[in-house]
Amino acid sequence: MKNILRISGEMHAQLRAHLHPGDFKEAIAFALCGRLCTSTHNGLLVHKLLLIPHDLCIRKGDFIEWPTDYIDDLVDEAVEKDMGILKIHSHPDGYDDFSDLDDESDRILFPSIYALMNEEAPHFSAIMYSDGGIKARVVHVDNEFQPVDKVSVVGDQVLIFGTLENGGNVEANLRNMQTFGPGTTNLLKSLTITVIGCSGTGSIVIEQLARLGVGKLVIADPDQIELKNLNRILNSSYSDAINGAEKVAVMQRAISAMGFDTKVIAFGSLLQEDAALIEAAVMSDFIVGAVDSIEGRSILNTISTMYLVPYIDMGVKLVTDKKGGIDEISASVHYLQPGKSSLLSRGVYTLKELAAEGLKRTNPEMYDEQRKNGYVVDVNVESPAVIPINMQTASLAVLEFLARLHPYRYDPNARFAQTNISISDWEIWHEVEGPDDPYLKKLVGRGNMKPMLNSPNLNELW
Repeated sequence: MKNILRISGEMHAQLRAHLHPGDFKEAIAFALCGRLCTSTHNGLLVHKLLLIPHDLCIRKGDFIEWPTDYIDDLVDEAVEKDMGILKIHSHPDGYDDFSDLDDESDRILFPSIYALMNEEAPHFSAIMYSDGGIKARVVHVDNEFQPVDKVSVVGDQVLIFGTLENGGNVEANLRNMQTFGPGTTNLLKSLTITVIGCSGTGSIVIEQLARLGVGKLVIADPDQIELKNLNRILNSSYSDAINGAEKVAVMQRAISAMGFDTKVIAFGSLLQEDAALIEAAVMSDFIVGAVDSIEGRSILNTISTMYLVPYIDMGVKLVTDKKGGIDEISASVHYLQPGKSSLLSRGVYTLKELAAEGLKRTNPEMYDEQRKNGYVVDVNVESPAVIPINMQTASLAVLEFLARLHPYRYDPNARFAQTNISISDWEIWHEVEGPDDPYLKKLVGRGNMKPMLNSPNLNELW
């Protein structure tokens, strides 16, 4: 069973400022956490912080005493919502492990929390170092401790603390190591990345991630290769189109032939119709969306928010002049992080378009009737694709992914929430965060809940 802890970049910054105020004395905070519980993972996802005021504590360089009743309301909320508790404190003296005093404190505190809970799902204790690094452990109901395998901070930069899983073909990765350094290369081996969509941009992203040596790829697409796809899907062939090969099978075959030991989990299904695929996405370290579907993009944005998974979205747009030519060729790459702006708040789509697309999928007869009466917008499901544009867009998406792990740009990552390309104008520009999404902001780190992803439309998948 793997244990993981995830924190948004915004909350990580708040914790660091509180726990390391510069006076070299210990400080303490607690967090209400959503859960990520599967057959293979136990995870806590920081949802809400409770910073214990410094003036209410007795603080020394290697000791802290705090009023235990200050967390009563937080524990009550955890009981009510079946959520978890994270205790996190600082070691300003640089000591890099849990002390005997920490052990004693946890063995006094956590039994009282477990006594109030409706189940025995675990709670965590953690240390934050002055540089923002975090070491965490599970405190089980029997008062035994177990290390947390991976701690992720999802902000402008994605930070991952924990033991990396090494392995793979080192010689084949040598050039990547020279470009990005062995630290980045080893990190890539340890990552699981979900790519939704295996067509024009998705197949190119998958190709690049596999050749970069990513440890595990989860790929999904419900469609088969057709003759009309051969001009833009990498590794597809005429025989694949004639035989109706699944797109995910073609991708899996190509990755296997590369010899990079990348593990592949393939889903020939729609995200919004497959609970197992949603579960695989929430357990990933990164999500890349390569879909035209507004509904799919909305779900990915929600997964990113509720389960604290960084999400990169791609879009390609070709507008005809209705005279046989092209009026506009453009593309965009979005980086989305929990608690900040969303595709909706950035104006990529509207709620009306989202509702229309969902209705078209679930009740096409009603959709046609309402569209005729002007009650819903028309959903254009066909969009032309040209491989050079797809190549450039997919490459920008992969470069964005690498920049979040290993910032290499002269300007800080915060300036690159969105990158736009106009092939027509031969321009490229970037934008900072848009307005926060007030709906999603309430769901940051909420994790498992009913209905799934807080969406009645997905309740049947639970």
